[in-house]
Amino acid sequence: MRRVVSVVCAALATVTLAGSPALAQVASSDVAVGLESTRVTLATLDPNANSMYKGDTGIGYVTVVIRSHNYGPENTTDTSVVKDITAPPGTVFRQLDEKYFAQWPGLCTVVVPHTRVRCKVNGSMWLDTYNGGSGGHTTEYYFVLKKKCVTPGRFRLDYAGDPKTSNNSVSIPLKVPGVTAADCKPKPKPSPTRAAASPKPAALASPSAALVSAAASPSATEPLAVSAEPSPQAVALASSNEESSGSGLLIGVAGALVGAALLAGWWRYARRKPTETV
Repeated sequence: MRRVVSVVCAALATVTLAGSPALAQVASSDVAVGLESTRVTLATLDPNANSMYKGDTGIGYVTVVIRSHNYGPENTTDTSVVKDITAPPGTVFRQLDEKYFAQWPGLCTVVVPHTRVRCKVNGSMWLDTYNGGSGGHTTEYYFVLKKKCVTPGRFRLDYAGDPKTSNNSVSIPLKVPGVTAADCKPKPKPSPTRAAASPKPAALASPSAALVSAAASPSATEPLAVSAEPSPQAVALASSNEESSGSGLLIGVAGALVGAALLAGWWRYARRKPTETV
């Protein structure tokens, strides 16, 4: 009886240890990803249309094909591989995918609303060589285009039993039809303009200063250079003026002398005239 009890306890302990998530070991698997293709389609999305983009609004949609691999040596442990998906900036997840994330909280964790999520693979990733295969497995992912200028997103696989992690991540660049790199180049911000300083009122010159300035500087209508020698007309005019002044002076002196002589003669005559008697 003691032997039977010991065997049963040992079996229960083995089952408990094997089934404990904390103690269970994941299988060794070299998982990897690669970008197969991307396609951007410009179209005005109708949120009321009964399509795979029902409820979405945007200027187009994006289809991304990812190829995943398991190079072995074993199949991955169930629900141990995590897909970390970052939507290319300028895009968001579809409403259909958002509902799936909310419906399965045990599998998906939203890191950034509408643009980043981490979801467990519901099952195991089998070896690429399963059933004679070698090319891995392709999966399509969809995004809603919100802007014409976009930047690359990212897709990554996380697995604790992966001996090589350098091939677990891939960038997701997009090419929007009709949009060039120059169109999406950041525009330089205009530098702030300083307010123009109001001109200071000019100081009024005093009348004496104005007169001195006018006398010192030639007028705008005068020539810049003046001849130092007088013109013949100016010489003749000056001579004429001098002769006229001399003649007038002589006439004035002669007139004064004549008047004095007449006055003296009259005075002498008056003295010599006899006095009349009655």
